[in-house]
Amino acid sequence: MMVSSERGFALPFTLFVIAVITMLLAGILGQVQVDRRIAESVGDGVDATAIAQSGLQAYLATVNTDACYRAIRPLDGDSVRINVPGGYTDVIAHVLQEPTDTVNGTFTYVVRSTGFLIKPTAGADPQARHTIAQFANWQRGTIKVLAAFTAANGIAGGSTGTGEFQGVDLASPVACQTADTTAIRVSGASPSPFPHLTTGSMPNIKASGSGLDVANETGIDWASTIGGGIIPDYTTPQSWDASYPVMLITGNTTIAVADTWYYGTLIVTGDLTFTGTRLQWDGVVLVGGNIIFNNTDARFDGMVVTGLNYQIGGTPPQVVLGTGLIDFDFHSNKIRQALRSFAGFVPIENAWADNWATY
Repeated sequence: MMVSSERGFALPFTLFVIAVITMLLAGILGQVQVDRRIAESVGDGVDATAIAQSGLQAYLATVNTDACYRAIRPLDGDSVRINVPGGYTDVIAHVLQEPTDTVNGTFTYVVRSTGFLIKPTAGADPQARHTIAQFANWQRGTIKVLAAFTAANGIAGGSTGTGEFQGVDLASPVACQTADTTAIRVSGASPSPFPHLTTGSMPNIKASGSGLDVANETGIDWASTIGGGIIPDYTTPQSWDASYPVMLITGNTTIAVADTWYYGTLIVTGDLTFTGTRLQWDGVVLVGGNIIFNNTDARFDGMVVTGLNYQIGGTPPQVVLGTGLIDFDFHSNKIRQALRSFAGFVPIENAWADNWATY
């Protein structure tokens, strides 16, 4: 009888154990599913944040220009959708502060970017979204033009070369032209004799003040410019690059030319020497020291400034125009094209928000 009773008890007990084990396994599997979903959700959130950041950077880096290469400032409430790998972003920019000078002044924006994660296998609906924001200043990228050629270090007299200095704006079309500027601005006295043709706003050659006075009059913060305030595209001269890059060269440099064309902004902290034959430069040239013309034909469309090292205690020698052909023409379009790299949004440091959507 005991054996029969034990057998009768064993079956329910076995079923009970199996049921308990089944529930335990179901609980474990359920927890695994929950953990997996949490991990996927966290991963999706990270991906959505990366998408938002990618769209934000793309928006901040975009600078639209008009037909005259003037940077177009985004309107308050500007909204754009940007497709990026893995999804898309909706970016909205709002003006927080307007400057007194609404034409050339700096505007402060908050730019909000919402990233949407798309998984093709899960359908067209976003699987995750995340919103971030960046405070940034928007600047037009302008420079004060004293003359087609400004030499804070002056120009030595006695030149036997030929050519001209024009302060008349040669920008094309005519609608892009600005007011004429002075042909030459130098410190001290006007160079004499000076056989070159000069045209522009009167007087064509303006000569007065010290080298430091003229260097400061340019409005260029030379110490900041060469001390890390500008991140260049190149640290060597780049010829035939019509993207108008920014080139910053430390120390003295010599550029050998042979019917060579340059575009963009050239910044040289020391002396700049040209050798060879014909040179054409479209854009802006800023030199801390002196320009030495050892080439036979030097032509500049835009603006050129030398002698800026006066601002940092230097005393560069006077420019010697030499015996070759010299041609300096004020060209506002070329200047604006060269300054495109300095226009647009500049993110404000330590002003990035990762939880903007909670505000």
